Amino acid sequence: DGGALFDSRVIVEYLDTLSPVGRLLPQQGRERAAIKSWEAIADGVLDAAIAIFIENNRREPQFRSQAWIDRQQGKIDAALDYMNRSLEEQPAFCTGVNFSLADVAVGCALGYLDLRFEELAWRQHYPNLQRLEEKLRTRASFTSTAPSRR
Repeated sequence: DGGALFDSRVIVEYLDTLSPVGRLLPQQGRERAAIKSWEAIADGVLDAAIAIFIENNRREPQFRSQAWIDRQQGKIDAALDYMNRSLEEQPAFCTGVNFSLADVAVGCALGYLDLRFEELAWRQHYPNLQRLEEKLRTRASFTSTAPSRR
């Protein structure tokens, strides 16, 4: 129709409505809310990680705020801990046995941490997230879109 869509959340919801099979996001209900909650947590990890990356790479050293960086890192740590604990109750994916938008969001956040914050070594501290990430890495949708390392 020529109209533009903005924001990855809006775009993925629109694309999901076009799929005749395997929806990433249910139309309504508690399961939808749970998936959107996982997406929000993963987006929070990305927001904090990107903020740290920008602070460390775009600002002159004398203008960087270590207290602010530490606060962002605390957000990442808390979110990873929460997601890891939540996965203890799930047999396969973020919200149960079915792959969903929650898994896409978490997989992207973990991939970004690997790309920009290799020193974080999150796998050592969050085994349930590691298990999920290993499962996601077997999917063609993840392997074909993984960024190249620089």
